[in-house]
Amino acid sequence: MIIRKLAFVFLGLLGPPQTASAGECLLSHATYREPRSGAVMQFRPLANEPAALTAEVFSLTVPHTDTHLPADITWTNGKNSFPLGTIRHTCTDDDREAGLQDGSGLCRIWDGQVYALTGGGAEQLNSSEATPAPKGLLLPDFGAAFTEWADFANANPNGSAWDAFTLTGCSDE
Repeated sequence: MIIRKLAFVFLGLLGPPQTASAGECLLSHATYREPRSGAVMQFRPLANEPAALTAEVFSLTVPHTDTHLPADITWTNGKNSFPLGTIRHTCTDDDREAGLQDGSGLCRIWDGQVYALTGGGAEQLNSSEATPAPKGLLLPDFGAAFTEWADFANANPNGSAWDAFTLTGCSDE
């Protein structure tokens, strides 16, 4: 038993030093990037967030702008709860007329279920605040909604986006 433990320690020391991997980083400190558009999701620890069911908060940086959009992941109520993500922006009059304004006073660019991407495919995201950061996140239909949003389209005239984000780092904050 002791030899087996020493072997694992030794093998671990042989590996090259790495920046934060999914196993070392909590989702609440993770940074993800969408490769086609360059959009970046930066998670931060909860700090007195208003919604009781909010599990994670993050901001989304819009490529080629100084815009950081507020976003969160909340959990539905009930036996089979699941994570719902929402990315918001400051409403325009057109947004309000289209009914996109929500209870936050902002308007939704995207909302939907969030999935963890692992080596084996997409899985339900864990609801624990101490969730290890998965290798990637899948936000179904994000790419289409984000590409059609006027602020992204104006700053990235030939830009496009996918629905998958890849873990790129981990903050110490």
